[in-house]
Amino acid sequence: MNRRWIILGAVAAAVLLAGCTASTGTPSAPCNVTCTAPTQENLRTLSVTGEGKVKVAPDIALMYLSVITQDPSVSKAWDDNNTKATAVIAAMEALGVKAEDIRSDFTVIQQDKYDPDTNRPTGEIFYIVTHTLTVTARDLTKVGEILGAAQAAGVNSVGGVSFSLEDPSPAIKQARALAVADARARADEIAKGLGVKVVRVLSVNEYGASVPMPADKGYSMGIGGGGGSTVPIQVGTWEVSMTISVVFVIE
Repeated sequence: MNRRWIILGAVAAAVLLAGCTASTGTPSAPCNVTCTAPTQENLRTLSVTGEGKVKVAPDIALMYLSVITQDPSVSKAWDDNNTKATAVIAAMEALGVKAEDIRSDFTVIQQDKYDPDTNRPTGEIFYIVTHTLTVTARDLTKVGEILGAAQAAGVNSVGGVSFSLEDPSPAIKQARALAVADARARADEIAKGLGVKVVRVLSVNEYGASVPMPADKGYSMGIGGGGGSTVPIQVGTWEVSMTISVVFVIE
C-alpha cells in the first residue's frame, strides 16, 4: 500500500512539473507550481554625473516696440497710429531690418473717461490704438541705433529687448561632448581611487540642455517725445549647459 502511494505521488509531481518549461520558466499550461527564471548576474556599477558648459555670444536681438495713440475719435486715433507705425517700419528697414523680421500686433480699445474727483464715468469715451512691432535684429551692432530711430519715428513704448541664439544646436552639441568627457573622467578618477576598473557603459540618461531663452513682453516702458539718440547696448555672453548621468560597469 505504501509503495502504491509513493508511485502515485511521483506521477503527480511529474505532471505538475511538466506544465513549466525548463528553459524559460514560463508555464505552457495552467500550473500551480511557481516557476522562477534564471536570475541575471549581479553587476558591480558606478554612477556618475557629467556636466558640460559652453560660453556663447547671442546672434539675434528681439525688440518689442509699440506705437500708442489715443483720441475721442477712433478714426483720428487710428490714422495717427498708422502714420507713425509706417514711419517706424520705414526707419528700421532703412537700417537693414528685413520685412520678414518685423511682425505686427494691432489692438483698439474703447475706454470710459473718469472724473478724477468722483472717480465716476463722465459719459465721454476715448479710444486707444496700439500697434506693437516684434522686431528681430540680426546685426547686433545696430540694435541701439534701431531703438533710437524707432523712437524718433513714433515708438512711445518699449516692451523689452532681449538676445537669443537663432540656432543653439551647435552649442548644445559641444556642451554634450564636454558632459560625456566629464562623466568618463570622473568615473576613471573614482575607480582608480577604489582600486577597480571601468569596463563598459551600462546606461546613460540625458537631462537636457539649459539654453537661455529670450524674454517675452514682460514689461513696458513709456518714452517721451523728442529726438531718438542711439541707445548703448551691451550684448554680453550666454552659458549653454548639459548634464548627463552615466552608469558604468566596474570590475
